[in-house]
Amino acid sequence: MPKLCDIQQAFAEAIVEGTCQTATAAMAADGSALRSLALYRRLIRNNFVQVLRITYPALHRLVDDNYFGVLARGYIKKYPSTSGDLFLYGRHLPAWLQRIEASPLLVELARLEWACHEVYQAADSVPFPPDRFQAMASADPSRVTIQFHQTVRFLACSLPVHRVWQALQPDATPDVAISLPLPEEQTGLIVVRSCGAVQVIPLAWLEYRLLEALSQGASVASIEQQVREAEAGVDFTRLMTTLLQAQVIAGISLKEGV
Repeated sequence: MPKLCDIQQAFAEAIVEGTCQTATAAMAADGSALRSLALYRRLIRNNFVQVLRITYPALHRLVDDNYFGVLARGYIKKYPSTSGDLFLYGRHLPAWLQRIEASPLLVELARLEWACHEVYQAADSVPFPPDRFQAMASADPSRVTIQFHQTVRFLACSLPVHRVWQALQPDATPDVAISLPLPEEQTGLIVVRSCGAVQVIPLAWLEYRLLEALSQGASVASIEQQVREAEAGVDFTRLMTTLLQAQVIAGISLKEGV
């Protein structure tokens, strides 16, 4: 009589790999379990394909249902679920698309959609009171650093993929046309949730690099210095206003000394 752990292992391999002989032999010696196991495997795979459709709706609309199904089934075979929490399932899809050498547009769109998925599911965060911004304005900028909400995502993209993402939203204006292929253009994106909806805010590349430095603990003074030295004009006040309006700032800190 097979051990329970051996039956469970054979069953898992049958669901993922489709090798049903060992599992069916362990479940019923006459092979009558083959049809039931095949049906269960098909239902499980369809459920995971549906999970990926929900997680990556824009990607699904872009490539059509048939091709998305091919991508999803390949992903499911490479990355079978290891948890009952379906929220995390699908997080490796951008890396997997890159591994199979899918087009950069599909890779970047998947990266953006996973960030949207995380932000949408994240717990609510407390907005930063605008009046506290005065504390930063009156302090020595070399001592001031800015903290961002953990639920906010910053993305550096090689394509302006947000244009495609916006065009593929259910409420997008139908007459908005996007020319493909997209031009290679370094673009920074902020992904944030506001009033229950996910927003994607594009930034010029230099603005994004400044924002990235702020998120890594650079002082406001060092950012202002970079702005002054930059060849392209950057309106630092406007950038900070954009961050406040998007409610991505969690707080400010003053370094000791200096």
